[in-house]
Amino acid sequence: MHTNPQIKPTYKHIIYLILCFSLLQLNAQNLVKNPSFESSKKCSKKPGNFEKDVLEWRTPSDGSTDYYSDCSPEMSTNHNFIGRQQVYHGKAFAGFYMLGPDNYREYITGVLTQTLVKGKRYKVSFMVSLADKAGLAVDEFQILFTEKSPKWSTKKSIAIDYVNNSEEIRLLKVRSAAGFSNKRTWTNVSTTFIANGTETFVTLGNFKRDKRTRTKVTNDRLRKASYYYIDQVSVVEDEGINLDEIYVIKDLLFTSDSYVINKEAKGQLRELVRYLKRNPRLNVTIYGHSDNEGDAKYNKLLSLNRAKSVGEFLLENGLTFDRIKWQGYGDEIPLATNNSETGRLKNRRVEFVVSESKYNTYANNGFEEDKE
Repeated sequence: MHTNPQIKPTYKHIIYLILCFSLLQLNAQNLVKNPSFESSKKCSKKPGNFEKDVLEWRTPSDGSTDYYSDCSPEMSTNHNFIGRQQVYHGKAFAGFYMLGPDNYREYITGVLTQTLVKGKRYKVSFMVSLADKAGLAVDEFQILFTEKSPKWSTKKSIAIDYVNNSEEIRLLKVRSAAGFSNKRTWTNVSTTFIANGTETFVTLGNFKRDKRTRTKVTNDRLRKASYYYIDQVSVVEDEGINLDEIYVIKDLLFTSDSYVINKEAKGQLRELVRYLKRNPRLNVTIYGHSDNEGDAKYNKLLSLNRAKSVGEFLLENGLTFDRIKWQGYGDEIPLATNNSETGRLKNRRVEFVVSESKYNTYANNGFEEDKE
């Protein structure tokens, strides 16, 4: 084993951010007003009442977007004219046609709490589920940001060129090669972007004509249309990961004498993989730790195995060998007291640092093996 002898990580010069990686944006402020359509004037009693009943949202065209709520016998989430679905969040969701006969379209427009700041990175996301009675699934959702609240006097698809000539816009596209065809559960649709400083309203829908819209047949006996439920719309500042800062993978807590990755942590680690794949210039260094019970040399090996198990998981999920380093510190750097089981559990942890350098100075230059 060879490490940099000049630098040894201590809490005097390392800032620890204890968090669950997959929830990095959890505490970020959602800038969408009424994001899950919970606030309404009343329960809808018939289709097409989205704009009349839902606060802070409107339909920008003449299409008749729908509003579903647990409070409505006629437009219930668990029994309605086009199927049923459990609510993703709260007690309500919206529903619209992404594709209907003869270029028929429906859209929804929400307002942000503030205009986005020019040059800042944001993440826009929402949850969708294809309705039970929809026979077609689309492969792309489109997200339109505008400075003014849009209004189009048509029930058909909106020509984006027309919108572009009328005001400054930003059009984002999120595509799924397999198509957004899941009817059983909700699917996340999300992307990040750099704001141009005019984005005040967000509109969701399909701005392509029928001939340009790629579809997948889910059931040839159902209506030749693509209808989706939608819930939990979010626009947040995308802070990402700070380079050269140590993050503790909060849900990756080991039982004593173990280095097996638990199910909850695997989802977080997959998020880390996705982040690193989107940023190929970045590399990751992994640090393993233990509590102080037992032999110090054995704890060093145990902590190394914990870091190694995370590194191998990243490799198995598509990262290349040259982008990953790992190291074990045993019980040398406790995060909490070792005088209680709660403290010892926190100390049996794995951390990571994302850096542009392949040779992070807090770790050895390569995969560490126990050669002492």
